[in-house]
Amino acid sequence: MPTFRQSVYIGIPYNKLLEARNPMNFDDIREEIKSRGIDPENYESAYNDLLARVENTIITTPREDSGDLQAIGEYALVLRQVLLHRAIKLFEGSVNALINDNGYSMVLSIRGHFETTAAVGYLHNRLASLGQGNLTPDVVDKDIVTQLLGTRDATILESASKKFDVAEAKQVLNMLEYADKSFSKHILGGTANECTMLMERYKWLCEFSHPNFHSNTLAFTLDKEKQEFNFSYDSKLSVKEAKLIESILISSPIFKELYDRIETLLPNR
Repeated sequence: MPTFRQSVYIGIPYNKLLEARNPMNFDDIREEIKSRGIDPENYESAYNDLLARVENTIITTPREDSGDLQAIGEYALVLRQVLLHRAIKLFEGSVNALINDNGYSMVLSIRGHFETTAAVGYLHNRLASLGQGNLTPDVVDKDIVTQLLGTRDATILESASKKFDVAEAKQVLNMLEYADKSFSKHILGGTANECTMLMERYKWLCEFSHPNFHSNTLAFTLDKEKQEFNFSYDSKLSVKEAKLIESILISSPIFKELYDRIETLLPNR
């Protein structure tokens, strides 16, 4: 049976060409954003910061040995770029949902962005722990492969396990915890458990992502005197609702900082 290390080489082309893309043009949407009570300047800056880190091609060298330090470095860069691709698309999704007055899609995109920041933070934490001698190359190698190929799809796990040594995908809440540790210790300069900003905001966003109180209030306004529920199918988001997008300005800069610091942690660099 092929090893988990071999499976990643089978699953991902050595010369990975990322899809061509047309960046979101803020000149076309700036006034739409302003009309919802949001200053577009910080969003355009954060978006351009992500675009500036796009790489169209990453070259890797196939190796079969688990724990190979060069392979760890190369595939850490592949994973980092995969997560950047996701971060950019979710940033675009949140802004497009804002100007389309779709509060549900906006919050789901932002929450997904936090999950992406969690994943890049988990990668940062694994590499930092490797450099400090707290984790072995074999463990970090498998963690990176699991982040790239892990799944919770039972059908895939069952069929793939007959050919490869596969693993379930990482838990998002677990990755958020490790991302907070990396952000707190390596970026803020505090202790590992001092800041839980990502976890706290993620849980708050979940309240808007699930069909409960916070999410349900996006659907209507209540006239208490008439006991009348007025549903907002054709209405713009209120200023308060539109300001939910501000959470992306927490996740995106943290993503950028963690993304940039990964390269300094690569083995054999």
